Amino acid sequence: MPIDLETRDGGLLVISLNEPVRRNPVGHPVRQELVQILSQAERDVDVRAVVLTGKGGHFSSGGDIRDQGMCSIAQQRERFATVKDTIGRMVRFPKPLVVAVEGWAAGAGFGLAMACPMVVASRGAMFVAGFTRVGVIPDMGLLATLPARVGPAKARRIIMSNRKITADEALASGLVDALADEGQAVEMACALALEEAEVAPLPRQYIADWFARDVDAALEYERQLQPILLNSADAAEGRSAFFEKRTPHFKGC
Repeated sequence: MPIDLETRDGGLLVISLNEPVRRNPVGHPVRQELVQILSQAERDVDVRAVVLTGKGGHFSSGGDIRDQGMCSIAQQRERFATVKDTIGRMVRFPKPLVVAVEGWAAGAGFGLAMACPMVVASRGAMFVAGFTRVGVIPDMGLLATLPARVGPAKARRIIMSNRKITADEALASGLVDALADEGQAVEMACALALEEAEVAPLPRQYIADWFARDVDAALEYERQLQPILLNSADAAEGRSAFFEKRTPHFKGC
């Protein structure tokens, strides 16, 4: 199963991306399943808080490149409607939602992590955008969630440079909220999630709605443009270069 669920004491639900051999890619089927799980968790009165993580020592290597082949613009936009639903639910989630990052959070995995209101990372965690390396714009709401954490100028540089961000730098810049020893990110995230679950739920919901406004605009922007970019010659070149482990040669078309 690409996603594993664990119920813990105190009304805690731990959602784990569970394809460790491939470093937990976030493909279309995973996003569809996440929507269903989050929807159920919202309604379940026994769930007080949620932690999202990845198994096998990494959070997520990003989007599933094998899932990004050519298809019609309409089909691509339908897929990004699922992205919009997934991230929209996360940024407006009415209960504490904390991500625990061990190892890599790259590309769409980076975006998925940034959609969580609280981010805990292990001291060995690494973050990278990586989207422009394969000829596309950031998605999963990253155009809004990243600048909300680190500021527009720094966010732009992280996106355009594809520079690797260490856990220490991530903490110093505000990209993550807390650091844990390696292998302990989930335990710290669970403790923080249950601590926040003591806060009154109605104010939390209204606060989440306020901060989600810019994310809504980013999700609609990427839903319109990313399908066009995914079908571009540059994106095809980016995918080929990824599989062939070489530098892509983009032509702007």
